[in-house]
Amino acid sequence: SERAALVFTDIQGSTATWEACPGGMKEGLQVHNQAIRDCIAGHNGHEVKTIGDSFMVAFESASDAVWFGLSVQERLVESVWPEELLELDSCCLQSEGPWCGLRVRIGVHCGEVSVQLNTLTGRYDYFGNTVNKAARMEGACVGGAVAVTPEVME
Repeated sequence: SERAALVFTDIQGSTATWEACPGGMKEGLQVHNQAIRDCIAGHNGHEVKTIGDSFMVAFESASDAVWFGLSVQERLVESVWPEELLELDSCCLQSEGPWCGLRVRIGVHCGEVSVQLNTLTGRYDYFGNTVNKAARMEGACVGGAVAVTPEVME
């Protein structure tokens, strides 16, 4: 086992957005994916896997993971989104924050992980309680936020 900082991301309300605006969501997902991947590269991260519009990302340090999360949120606010997407209440600029476009929840936790090579894909995957806690942090926050556990703050 080894230590890692794990991050989970997910687009808030993506199912409803796909139903209301499939063309805008398809284009918006490309903007989202590029922003996430650019920030992974910029913060020494490793893309573990994607599931739908969710990313699992691993970092050696908690600070890299947190800076990644903050950079993603900043990048998403600055991104150019499809006009039809911005017509949705869930994606337009609102009074409670600077967000426009897709809103992404980000959860971060660090701790011991079990790392295993997937011989089918040639990629590494992570297992253990640290994975579960990072995923729960993502699920507990709202789009536009980065939620971290106390262990990340230490």
